[in-house]
Amino acid sequence: MQNVNFQTTNPAEFPDRLTQLQIAVELDEANNLAVAEYTVAGAIALGGKAYLKTGTAGAFTLGAPIAGAQSAGGNDGMVMKITALDAQDYVVTAAANSINGNKDTATFGGAIGDSITLEAFGGSWVATGLNGVTLSEV
Repeated sequence: MQNVNFQTTNPAEFPDRLTQLQIAVELDEANNLAVAEYTVAGAIALGGKAYLKTGTAGAFTLGAPIAGAQSAGGNDGMVMKITALDAQDYVVTAAANSINGNKDTATFGGAIGDSITLEAFGGSWVATGLNGVTLSEV
């Protein structure tokens, strides 16, 4: 497993404007997915596996995927999973109507293991798995 750690406060050294996050990124070699642990609330990078563990309830944001085939620079077919590693009430907010066509907010129930699996298609997210997570439009 390949480890990449971001341990700096210099914004120029963080990808995708993750300046407020302390993250440890690994590569899930079996699935070729990025794995990141988020220890403070903020933006979640697109794709791979995101593990939330802030010690307190936290609000996160998730950007919209790019419509189109990955071979053409889009994100269609990209899968990501967001999982709570501690028993906190997390909220992940995306653009209006960008989850399942009519939702924008994923509210975690406050248990370890609460999770949502999303697949990108056509510039939106399709929730393909929910465990202790409720979707709504806020």
